[in-house]
Amino acid sequence: MNPMSWLTITSSIILSTTLITSTTHWLMTWVCLEINTLSMTPIISKPNHPRATEAATKYFLTQTLASTTMLFAATMNALSTSNWDMNLTSMPTATTIITLALMMKMAAAPFHFWLPEVSQGTTTLTTLTILTWQKIAPLMILLITHNKTNTTLTLTSAILSVTIGGLGGLNQTQMRKLMAFSSIAHTGWVLTTITMAPNISILTFIIYTTATTPMFLSINLSNTTTIKDIGTMWTTSPHLMLVLSITILSLAGLPPLTGFMPKWLILNKMIYHNMIIEATMMAMTSILSLYMYMRLVYTSSMTLSPHTTLMPLKWRMTNKKHHLMTSTLTMLTALFLPMSPNM
Repeated sequence: MNPMSWLTITSSIILSTTLITSTTHWLMTWVCLEINTLSMTPIISKPNHPRATEAATKYFLTQTLASTTMLFAATMNALSTSNWDMNLTSMPTATTIITLALMMKMAAAPFHFWLPEVSQGTTTLTTLTILTWQKIAPLMILLITHNKTNTTLTLTSAILSVTIGGLGGLNQTQMRKLMAFSSIAHTGWVLTTITMAPNISILTFIIYTTATTPMFLSINLSNTTTIKDIGTMWTTSPHLMLVLSITILSLAGLPPLTGFMPKWLILNKMIYHNMIIEATMMAMTSILSLYMYMRLVYTSSMTLSPHTTLMPLKWRMTNKKHHLMTSTLTMLTALFLPMSPNM
């Protein structure tokens, strides 16, 4: 890509997301979301492959539909209240429609169908951007309007997301699709406490991003595309295999790793608010995701190649260039749990 085009697109994505975190006007928010979508579309279609073009089209249509729906609801609220301020959105119908539109942008269930297809159609690092950075803008809008958001709606979507994220990942062999379903499940955990304790939701998203980034960097370094590809990683780079295994266990939410912290805090907050049935349902459905992650750990570090599967393995050479960020973020995903009493 042309360096000037790359600079323009990157600046647009960063500035549009940053402006959303500071604006309080619905029209400005809509404009920033549209700039964000328009900037992301050429990055997704960059590989010039039919699947990449298809992924870019799906991404553009989904995001535009969500943004237009949000603008429609904000206009409806402005017509009845003569107010465009995000903090003062008082019309229940408008608030519900806006929440549903933001769930579509975040790929929360039942509006999650576009994310696995888009993730599979583009490159590894672009998928990482979609699963982490692109969720910041809708999450910030939800945080700004969290006092007006319907708790039942967000909780229902959260339980559905955790369930579908676990179920969808069970049948996947492609790593990018599998991580997309993992993202859907983690989005459910983020949405759970967004109306009760927004600080826990922010913490959950930060820890999810911290764990997902080294995961994708490891996948990118080892040219991994499917689950069976990580079965040979120990032969080319044992250290990368160790990084990957620790990160996967942290994403699964197993103590004493950092990934256990958000689930612990969320379930604790739900029980404090007497949501015992909902907390039990989320804890039980997260076992589906746990199985998905444990299958990855088993394939990557608990078997000796070439006997990981009955299928023939693809032997790949690992890129020898290692990033400092990968090991640093892995340390954070493994060692931050003792900080949780201070959160």
